[in-house]
Formats: sequence, C-alpha cells, structure tokens
Amino acid sequence: MRTLMAALVLAVGAGTALAQDVAPAVPAKPRIDIVFCVDRSGSMNQVIETAKQKVWGIVNEVAKSKPTPTLRIGLIGYGSADQDIKLFPLSDDLDKVYENLMTFKVDMGGDEWVGWAAKKAADDMLWAKEGKVVKIIFMVGNETAAQGRPEVLYGRTVPEIIKKDIVVNAIYCGRPNPEEERTWREVASLADGQYTVIDLSGGAVTVATPMDKELMELSQKLNGTYVEFGRVGFEKKENQARQDANAQQSGGAPTAAARAASKAGALYQASDWDLVDASKNKDFKLEDVKKEDLPKEMQEMTLEQKKAHVAKKAQEREQLQKQINELGKKRSEYIAAEVKAKGLTQDKAFDEAVRKAVREQAEKKGLQFEK
Repeated sequence: MRTLMAALVLAVGAGTALAQDVAPAVPAKPRIDIVFCVDRSGSMNQVIETAKQKVWGIVNEVAKSKPTPTLRIGLIGYGSADQDIKLFPLSDDLDKVYENLMTFKVDMGGDEWVGWAAKKAADDMLWAKEGKVVKIIFMVGNETAAQGRPEVLYGRTVPEIIKKDIVVNAIYCGRPNPEEERTWREVASLADGQYTVIDLSGGAVTVATPMDKELMELSQKLNGTYVEFGRVGFEKKENQARQDANAQQSGGAPTAAARAASKAGALYQASDWDLVDASKNKDFKLEDVKKEDLPKEMQEMTLEQKKAHVAKKAQEREQLQKQINELGKKRSEYIAAEVKAKGLTQDKAFDEAVRKAVREQAEKKGLQFEK
C-alpha cells in the first residue's frame, strides 16, 4: 500500500511539474474579414473613385482595434445580372488588395442583382472560420435592390447569409428615391447590418495637410527597409512601389499620406516575402532560406552577417514607423480641426459609412477601438 501511495504521489507531482512547464497558449489574433460588393454600372464611377482614395483611411480605422486583428479584404464587382462578376478573394496582402481595387471601373451592363451578388460573396469567398472572426459584407450600389430571378432576390438570399454569421451592410448611392431606398434598407435589416445613404459623388471629404509631403517621403524611405526573398519577393517589393504610385495618382498627397500611415501600422505585413517581417515568426530560420532566394547583396554573406543585415533593417523600419505614427497623429488632429472649423460634414461619405459600421460590428464581437 505504501508503495502504491508513493507512486501516486510521484505521478501527481510529475503531472503538476509538467503543467507548470507548459506555457499557456497564446490566444489567436482576432480576424476581420470584409468584402466590398460594388455596383460597376455607369452611374457609379465617382463612388468607385472615392473607394480608391479612401480605402487606406478605412484600413487605418481598423488598425485602431484592440487586440490588433488580422484584416482581410475581398472585392466583388457586379452589375451585369448573373452573366459577369469580378471576384478578388479575401487577402491580408493589402498591396494586392489595392492593386485589385485599382482595376475597378464602370464596365458592366446595368442589371444590378444585389441579392445574387451578396450570395456570391457569402458562398464563394473563403471566410475565416476559427477563433474570433468578424465577417462583414458591404453591398454598394444604386437603383432598386429588388432585381433578379425570384430565387436570387435579396429576400431569399440575405436571410441565409446571416445564418453564416456574416453581417450585410447596405450603402445606397443616389438621389432620394423612397422605393429604391426601402429595398436597400431591407437588405441591411435582413442581416443585422447598417443602412446608409451616401451621395452619388461618393461624398468624400478630403483635407490636405502640411504633414502630407513628409509622410510621402517617409513612406519611400520605409520601402528601403524591406528585404525581399523567395520566388515572389522581388515582384511583391516592386508592387509595393507601384501601389504607392497608384495611391498618389488616385487621390494625390492626402491618399498617399493615408497609405503611409497604413504601411507603418500593424495590419500591413509582408512575412511571405520580406525577411524583416518573416524573422518575427517563431518558426522562421534565416539559415533555411536558399542562397538563390536571397537578394544579391546578401548571397555571399555569412549567416551572422545576414542576421546583422536583417536586424539593421528592422531597426531602421522601427524608427521610420515611429516617425510616421507620430506625424500621422498630428495629421489626424489637423484634419479633425479643419473639418470642425469649416463645418464640413461626412454623413454622406462612403468611407465614413464603412468606418462606422466596421467599428460597431467589431465591438459587438468584443474588440475595442482607440478613440
């Protein structure tokens, strides 16, 4: 009996020690998946252009959420009944998302099957399933939402979407029309979403600031801290520069400045092609990267030299991000003061409608936002 009791004591003690040695599991990062379904028929041109100018401001709003989530954005262009759709999958590669968005234009026929497009977003996007996930669709368009065959009208499709824990928001773009607005309001109400009317111009409120030029310059310097590797590294680094140019072309210095703030934030990551971000992953080993997958200046370095080079770039990036974040805060304060002083209103703006909905719907899932 004593031998048996001693064995039990030892077993319990060993189990306790084992439990103490195992580190507690780190909670998975929350995820926010957003799909924009945008009407690409003729009258939507200005709304589409506003989206190109304001998407970085939307990203910066999501970056205020705590704990910091993983953000993925998908895009759908609709407007030719069920004959054509432009679908870009959910992605956390924000440069790729912006590249896809820049292809949006008014090139569809004018049959806006809202219920069908919403169903495509719910069914064909690979939504996140595990952990804390916020799943949001924004239906953006004008004219009546009650178009399409009976089986794909919003009254049938949207109630099925909410069963998948996907919220559907409706953004009606156009002149006051009670009957059209009623249909869009119903789209939102059927899937716990928000309904917003915005101006057909997109309603953008853009304020140029004294900080914009310096933020653009810092953004260019930030690119120099990215160390490409692997098969896609060179192409993705080039794409980073292309999307800088696209932001400036689309909305000038204010849009480029907003993109700079996004690049300095926690949502902008490049661990699949940049050694600095990749090195933050606990399973990454620099010695496992093949010589031919490294940039030329690193190929003849020793392992220690490679590590020192990456560490130097990481330090440079951290300093630049700090400068951008400090300047970005001053920029936000300047814009808020200008909006107030000039009595500008954003209640008919595309980006304001999106920011408000994302904030409220993420908070319902337990995320908190900086004021």
